[in-house]
Amino acid sequence: MSRQSILDRLTDEHETRINRVLINLEEAIVSSIVSSTGGDIVSTQIAIELRPSLKALIEENYLTEADAIVRDYDKVVNEFMKEWGALNIPDEFKTLTQANLETITALKFQVYRGFEDVAGRFLNVIADEVYQSAIAGKPFDETVKAIRGAINGVYQRSNEEAINRLVRYVELNRYNRSKKARVDEAIKILHTKYASDRLGNNMRRYASQIAHDSLMQFDGSFILSKAKEAGLNKFKYNGTLVRDSRDFCKKNQGRTFTQEEANTEWQKSWTGKSSSDPFTARGGYRCRHSWLVVADNS
Repeated sequence: MSRQSILDRLTDEHETRINRVLINLEEAIVSSIVSSTGGDIVSTQIAIELRPSLKALIEENYLTEADAIVRDYDKVVNEFMKEWGALNIPDEFKTLTQANLETITALKFQVYRGFEDVAGRFLNVIADEVYQSAIAGKPFDETVKAIRGAINGVYQRSNEEAINRLVRYVELNRYNRSKKARVDEAIKILHTKYASDRLGNNMRRYASQIAHDSLMQFDGSFILSKAKEAGLNKFKYNGTLVRDSRDFCKKNQGRTFTQEEANTEWQKSWTGKSSSDPFTARGGYRCRHSWLVVADNS
């Protein structure tokens, strides 16, 4: 299996795992609130007492899975080293050095901090929602719906089976390219149904993007550091083209750049661009392209 294939598989798998754990987190938090209130209006005292429990549930569910996902990055490193070992470079550069291991650890920690930042942000959002609901005397069902929306947005659990069927369809077929049109239609219906919710401001949106993009960013940063170590400065833009690939990625698919040429090219603007760093951002958010190191005469 090629490194690109592993990247494609792991990005999809990691996003699916994060989305699954957020559904479980949603249920755990709602169950905790029900247990504390008996399904009645939340009091300010209970709202204050709930915060440590909410924090513990986020750590036990979401951050535990985030840690497991980051540990998976070693699979990409292992595949890269196989690819790297086939290059026409001196043997002294073909192994992982202590400096390489320290770089890998630092890059993993940086990714995990991103997951932690999302956890902290939405702990505050959820705890504030509970407290404000207590102050306002909001009906319990409305409080629960707001909390579910803060965690999973349009994918929150519902009492309406028709909505849940659409959610399940999207989850099962999200990465099936032959069903993309139907998945898009299901998502459109979900957004229409939940038009009054905070569709874009939910934990799922940010956590799933980190799960997808951070692996690719880790890969780009590590191979660049390894190439510099060996004095290599040619990189091939490689990846999977799909129906909705950006024109930028279609244009540069298979093209070889020096680092300087890549940096110059990535100063241009295009739809979906996420930063000016080609090795971590590639084509932009959720881009599936990666870099291959090129050695002369290899």
